[in-house]
Formats: sequence, structure tokens, C-alpha cells
Amino acid sequence: MKNWFDNIRIYHLLIDRFNGGWQVPPKSENVFCGGNLQGVIDKLDYIKDLGFNAVMLSPIFKSANYHGYHTLNFEDVDPHLGTWEDYQRLLDKAHDMGMKIICDFVPNHCWYEAPIFEASLLKNGGKHRDWFFYPKENSDEFVSFLGFGDLPKFNLTNPEVVSFMIDKAEKLARMGVDAFRIDHALGQPHSFLQRLRQSLQAISSDIVVFGEVWAQGIGPQLASQLYFKTESRLQEFLAQETKPFSQESLQGDYVGTLDGVLDFAYRDILLEEVHAGRGIKGNQTLQSKIADHFANYPQDFKLVLFLDNHDTDRFMFDCHDDANLLKEAIDLTMEQSRPFSFLYGTEQLMTNRPTIFNAEPYADLRVRNCMDWSMSPQLLIRK
Repeated sequence: MKNWFDNIRIYHLLIDRFNGGWQVPPKSENVFCGGNLQGVIDKLDYIKDLGFNAVMLSPIFKSANYHGYHTLNFEDVDPHLGTWEDYQRLLDKAHDMGMKIICDFVPNHCWYEAPIFEASLLKNGGKHRDWFFYPKENSDEFVSFLGFGDLPKFNLTNPEVVSFMIDKAEKLARMGVDAFRIDHALGQPHSFLQRLRQSLQAISSDIVVFGEVWAQGIGPQLASQLYFKTESRLQEFLAQETKPFSQESLQGDYVGTLDGVLDFAYRDILLEEVHAGRGIKGNQTLQSKIADHFANYPQDFKLVLFLDNHDTDRFMFDCHDDANLLKEAIDLTMEQSRPFSFLYGTEQLMTNRPTIFNAEPYADLRVRNCMDWSMSPQLLIRK
């Protein structure tokens, strides 16, 4: 069961930044740039020819922002991206081509102007107030996602919220979505994630549910927003200012909760060697570290390997624009015979300057450029 995912080759894209029919790519700004679902449909042959057999899409629900993580409602496809009919056509065409579709699902939070949240405010009647977190009974001050003040956090210990979110995910599963990436799974109770996974796999036993479980940049002051599997893990997190917190161990806590996780620990291992100038090809120390890493998890736990994503620096940046080093990292990763997620534009050697981790507003736009369709791919993943 779910063995189809074990060696999957995933092309990860932001719908708005991928293909809007432009001849000259729009500048990467904090606005919708015009990419849409039809644009993805039109480029499925391109993706398959590169060597991929799956596409991971950014969130599709109506959103206040281009990336889809600022959900306004969970009923509609964002009109900038298309319609439910477009989404179904994408699923059907991909499946006809022997490709899988992975959906990015965001149950942790919504945009502060979402009607479902606005109705919970006392000034608007306080309906379903317990769907969110209000520390003060007589105040509309709310708990926001990791301190982002415009993103109220859902209360996923509330059975009504759990049922609501599972219903939205089940619709996608019934349409034919093959796998789900759960955004910020660390901020959601294990009990919710387990029930979500069980509900989706009751629709199709082959559906894979994996999580983004990443603690980087989250300080101890935000521990109350996170759901650790054990008290000891929480204490380790609280003590991280004096002792490094283990991403490796954190990922292992999701064995039995999810089918797998995005493997940030694997990426850390690669970057440690690259930053130390030791290279990748023929690096026996690196091979040993990778083997030790994989030994920490059951064989059937899906570790989704990746070099970079839309929330990190591009791997080309870390390689100091050494395309051969990037190719060596891709080859090594593919040799692991595990799921591999490849960020759109990597085939065009996209990079960023400077790092996105410099506290500047919207720095992540540097790794979210629109595809330049006048450029030919410099890399294929076919061997």
C-alpha cells in the first residue's frame, strides 16, 4: 500500500509563479503575477519530459495573497488561479499521463479578513468564537500564527474545526488528489493529523499524507502554539538557546501520525558538507552521515528529500552558483531511492541574492521568481 510514493519524482511549483502565458516573466513582487491552473495543464508535458512523475501544487483555496497560504475561504478555488473545473481537468490530464498530483493543505490558520474568522469577533457577534484562540474573554485580541498578526490560528482541538477541515480535505481526495502536504504540521495536534490521515485513506488507501515539520526560526516563546508528541520534546525545545534542538528527532515523532515528512534533516546534512567546502561527489563522510540519518526511521516512513523549497534559499545560492555541485546533489539525492521534491526553476539554475534569512520584508520573493519560458532547461533529472 502506498508504494507508488517510495520513488516518486516531484516537481514542486507555486501556481501563480509558474505559467501565466507571459513572454517576459513579471517581476517577483508581493502580488498575483498571473500564473494559473491552465498554465500548469499546458506545461505537464514539459514537466514529464524533465523526468518528473508528480506535481506538488501550492494551495488553491481563495487567498489574500499569491502563494495561497493566506486563506480567505475553504469553498472556492482562488479566481486568480482558475475554477474547480480547471482543477479537475488538471487532475484528469495528469492521471491520463501517468502522473500524480500532490496538494498543499493549510489547516493551521487563515487570513484575518476571512468571513469565518470575522464572524468569531465579539464586535461581529462572536459566532464560533471557540474555533480560534482568544486569551481574553472580553477582548478580540487573538492568537496569530507564529506572531504573524494577520493570520489567526485555528483551534484544532475543537471537534467542529477538525470536522470542518477534514471535510475540505476529503473533497480534494474525492476529486482525485493523490497525496497531501500538510503545511506547518508542527502547529497541529497529533490527534488531528492522525484523524485527517485516517479519513483521507478511508477514501483511497493509496493516498499519502506527509507533513512540513520544521522548527527553524521558531523561538521558545512560541512553544504554546506547537504540539509536541512528548513532554520531553517540549522541554528540549524550550532549552534550545543553550542546546541545539534536534530536527532529526522531531521528524521521528511523526512516525505513526503521518505517512512521512519533508526531510529537513537530510537537507541540513548536505548543507553542512557544502558550507564546509567538502563537496558531494565521492564524499564518504557524507554518505556515512546519510546512512546514519536514514537508520533513525522505519523503512516504510516516507522521508521526502529535497534540496530547497519556497521557504529556503535556493541550493544554487548555497553552492555559490556552482552548477556542477548542484547536479552532484541532485544525483546523490536520486540515488537514495526515496521521494524527491524538486523546486520549479532549479532546472534553469535559479538562485537568489542575498539570503532570504536576513529579516527583510518579503525576502522570500527572491526564491519565488516567475518562470522564464524563453530559457531552456539546463538540468534534467532523467538518467
